[in-house]
Amino acid sequence: MPEGWAGPTLAGDRLVASIGRGELAAVDIEDSSGRVAWRFPPQGQKHPGGSKIEPVAIYSTPVVADDTVFFGAYDGWLYALDLATGDIRWQVDTGGPIVGSAVVQDGVVYVGSDDGKLYAFDAEAGGLRWRFPTGNPIWSTPLVADDVIYVASTDKKVYALDAASGAEKWHFKAGGGLTSTPVIADGTLLVGGMDRRLYALDAASGEEKWHFKADNWFWTRPLVVGDSVYAGSLDGKVYALHLNDGSPKWAQPFPTGAPVRAAPLLLDDVLLVANRKGELFGLNPEGGQAIWGPTELARTVLADPLARGAMAYVSAQGGDLFTVNKDGTTALLVPTE
Repeated sequence: MPEGWAGPTLAGDRLVASIGRGELAAVDIEDSSGRVAWRFPPQGQKHPGGSKIEPVAIYSTPVVADDTVFFGAYDGWLYALDLATGDIRWQVDTGGPIVGSAVVQDGVVYVGSDDGKLYAFDAEAGGLRWRFPTGNPIWSTPLVADDVIYVASTDKKVYALDAASGAEKWHFKAGGGLTSTPVIADGTLLVGGMDRRLYALDAASGEEKWHFKADNWFWTRPLVVGDSVYAGSLDGKVYALHLNDGSPKWAQPFPTGAPVRAAPLLLDDVLLVANRKGELFGLNPEGGQAIWGPTELARTVLADPLARGAMAYVSAQGGDLFTVNKDGTTALLVPTE
């Protein structure tokens, strides 16, 4: 049974997160008790055709724009909810489970589906603008930059499309399915995948600049800070590379002891890393040495953490939400009921 691993999203004084399998909630974080303002789906809510709403699991980190919460679910539906109440504004079926998150830009919602297509919907009413077919399921989150949308697919290709029309500008074929969410920095597009490689491409042309090979998939979204790239791998290691040529920044990668799916996060001068077992580490971003850790959450962690100043929110599989400070201290914010 799918579990889901959606990360949290901050919206003012509320944290929107999956706090149970197939359940989304808004948590008032200024309330010391972590009061839940609303939960989705409400009892008895139905799809337009009359079937019961059952998200099954939520892998898609919610995104908030103009007081609307957008997220996809494993049931294949993309939902738009009122941030204040959790009421449905609109919902649309993509035809396949949604694993990656949606992106909202200039009144358009972009989301990939397991049916192999990237969809562009009107953010106000949910009407379809266009769809672009790839050859395989899309598990990553698309990236929009300078009127271009980049999407990685498990068909081994990353595509650059015109954001307005969905017309293809270029594509790059890798040696395996591409699963990580693309990141762009200084004209360089970074994306990783099942062939154990992290690729750096020219964002304008799609030409390869360099690639770096690990011992397992790169499924994490890379983090770029200045001229440094930080990326975790399912081989259990975190790598630091130079953005310009992909050469290692650290003397050796940092071994966490378990696969790394969650993206690294910088909290001031501490690089926060979480492995699948829920072990947290605080690293020196310059040399890769451990400052603290492991701090054990005793929960599976696959979702990207969310920064709020010198603190982060970490979502564990099953719904537990934790706060983590840059010194490694943790607290349980909202336990699974």
